[in-house]
Amino acid sequence: MKSIHLFFYIAIGVCFFVSCDPKDEILSSDPNIRLSFSQDTIFFDTLYTSKVDEGIDMPSITQRFKVYNSSENAVNIAEISLSDPDNVYQLLINGQASDKVENAFLRGGDSMLIFAEANIPHENNDEIREFIGSVNLFTNGNRQEVILSAFAEDPYYISGGEIINGNVIWSKGRPYVIVDSLFVSESSSLTVEAGSRLVFNNDAKIHISGSLKLQGTVEDTIRLESIRVDGRYFNSPGQWGGLIFDSLSNNNEVKGVHLKNATFGLYIYHPDEDDIIDLTVENSTIENISQVGINAIGADVSVVNSIISHTVSNAYSHSSGGKCNFIYNTVVNENTGFFREGPSVSFGTSEDETINTIDLTLKNSIIWGSLREEILILDGVNSISVMHNLLKSPREDFDQSNILNTDPFFKVPYSYNYQLSEESPARDAGVDVVGIETDQVGVSRNSPPDIGALQYVPDPTAVPVE
Repeated sequence: MKSIHLFFYIAIGVCFFVSCDPKDEILSSDPNIRLSFSQDTIFFDTLYTSKVDEGIDMPSITQRFKVYNSSENAVNIAEISLSDPDNVYQLLINGQASDKVENAFLRGGDSMLIFAEANIPHENNDEIREFIGSVNLFTNGNRQEVILSAFAEDPYYISGGEIINGNVIWSKGRPYVIVDSLFVSESSSLTVEAGSRLVFNNDAKIHISGSLKLQGTVEDTIRLESIRVDGRYFNSPGQWGGLIFDSLSNNNEVKGVHLKNATFGLYIYHPDEDDIIDLTVENSTIENISQVGINAIGADVSVVNSIISHTVSNAYSHSSGGKCNFIYNTVVNENTGFFREGPSVSFGTSEDETINTIDLTLKNSIIWGSLREEILILDGVNSISVMHNLLKSPREDFDQSNILNTDPFFKVPYSYNYQLSEESPARDAGVDVVGIETDQVGVSRNSPPDIGALQYVPDPTAVPVE
């Protein structure tokens, strides 16, 4: 027992004369110690510049990186400083917003977080510009750095509830960022040329009382998307309001468009007694919608060679009368990750008001999803032609030319690729439609054509079976 006590007192004495600090707290001045980093270069996505004088502030998302001390001993980082020739970056170091921090103690085997953000001023420049900065770390006489790299472009900002009067054309080039909402007044028009990009801030929308003409092409689509496309926002629905056409609007065209991440894709309320098409949709894709992809109320609508997918509510809904030509389309609501109760496609109107009858032509289209019934045709619908479709439905009274409850076998539906695979039953199952000779992406239609927006294309890498 005495020997144990003696050992205890000796240990205390040794610790008194020789430090007993853990190794990870013993400060080393060894010049061979090098810090390591989770990333050597911090890349920011292409950023929109800020017009602070107009109240438009567009900072980047905050990027972070870790600084590691892999040594068993602690080090003193004499200085952490920002080198930023263009003065567009900001740092947060150890919880302190500063361009320079001195004497940062980092224990052995430990790490620290540094946050970086970019905010680039608007210069009304047509070119995309690159901004390079660096975070410098000085340790035991050594200098190390982490590069900061950002590209930025000056968009055309549409803010303050701007109203379009007269006939306005938006050309391809710099993106158009709609900050709140844009109004196209009665008897006015907005024409958007092929290759343009329209970016919408949270809840922003375009409200049309006149005419909207989106004139994308197979080679040069028009993109309509939310301002956040990074990370989880890339395919996140409900980030902006959509395109809203009221009863005064007319002669609207949505061609060659890729529209995503909105609350509504296209919403049109246009009750009238004629059958002149109020909204034409061609060669377009609408996806990731928190309400309805296309919602038509009393309107005359034509949808051709288009894809509608990943909608929380209906992909296409038509009610209260009007005319609907729905030809060569692909509607998919399978494996969306959303809880859905209603079908992907719904047609219906008041049975006691014949003036509100929907004249429906549904031809060469795929309507598919995870529910037992993905298409409803309710009272008040005059089914002029519902033929040569692939439909998910328990109904047995469809024309015999329709394919029911048979998997269309898309190539990679999980990646939004709705090309038909070789074994798809939709191949050669359609009927020729005068005036429609190509599919959504410009591939020539066979005769008989395939069902859906995309004609089957053989895989050029496939090895033929002997």
